[in-house]
Amino acid sequence: MGLDKMAKTIFRGSALYHEKVRNYRFGEKELEFLSLNMPPECNYNCVGCFSRIKRLNTRSSLNLEEIYNLLDQAKELGIVGLEISGEGEPLMHEERLLNTINYANSLGIITTLFTNGSLLTEKNIEFLAENNVSLALSLDYLDKEKYEKNVCRKNTFDSLMKNMELARDIYASLIEIEEGYRVMRFAIHSIADSTSIHEIPKIKEFCRDDIYYSIAPIANVGSAEKRPELNIDTDDVSKIIRQYSEESIIVSNSTINERGFSICGTFYYGLGISHEGEVLFDAHAFDTRRLIGNVRDFPLTELITKQRRLRNRFYEKGSRNFCPLRDPNYHEFIQNLKEEKNAGISIS
Repeated sequence: MGLDKMAKTIFRGSALYHEKVRNYRFGEKELEFLSLNMPPECNYNCVGCFSRIKRLNTRSSLNLEEIYNLLDQAKELGIVGLEISGEGEPLMHEERLLNTINYANSLGIITTLFTNGSLLTEKNIEFLAENNVSLALSLDYLDKEKYEKNVCRKNTFDSLMKNMELARDIYASLIEIEEGYRVMRFAIHSIADSTSIHEIPKIKEFCRDDIYYSIAPIANVGSAEKRPELNIDTDDVSKIIRQYSEESIIVSNSTINERGFSICGTFYYGLGISHEGEVLFDAHAFDTRRLIGNVRDFPLTELITKQRRLRNRFYEKGSRNFCPLRDPNYHEFIQNLKEEKNAGISIS
């Protein structure tokens, strides 16, 4: 490739990419990230999944015209990045997904797609690469038996490895040097828990120098909420992340001036929207449906204001975690909001 492999790497589309490479200061526009969920269907049933919702009736999902209108509004408000990471496996709805990505690209928006990788093909990987998409593949195990046990589906590992190599080959040619950084568009993202933590060194080695590697601690929501044995000591996780992970693909440093520490940029400066248009406290806070409002019923600017008030309230109560769903105060905070709303008290 003729690129400086010693240059510091960064993931294109991440908050840190915009801050460090493009010298962008978040918080000056009304909306800078949009997390848009696809319908809640998945071909896996991972034990640590953020969502326990699978195969719901999706007739109420936003249609493409509504999605395009939402992206148009977001662009006018300042959006620089679109994240698609849930509520199930985005490629289960491939036509909807690719049309959304194509339209976002036409607006000059960088899309980051999170996927389990099982439905990747040479054709759709090439489409993603050509349409300004940074690809983040979720992988917690390189051991075949452990992987298939975790996703609760047999005969999936070998095909996944083939898909990953296809993505590696296509995206390796897109690595660029920008402002002194080695900018990468294909990442593997791992969740560190008690069963996967020993796989992390092997995954890091597998990534070599052409796949970005990011690690995050497990979040006590969704399926993992019923599996407390998956949690491990915070210091152990921090040590593993420092040793093996490249810089986070979600945190923003712009929040340091506001809160004193780095917080997920897509949460703090963005808006999470469910497949049917419900604004969520966070893109993966599926238990917050109907707390804030639906994009079909309220102006987007009004919904942003309501979410920001709740966001500020959350951190003013003393929370200091980079991710709200990983904060020990999250469940109590959301339960209090629901009780207030049920009692007729304005929550924002």
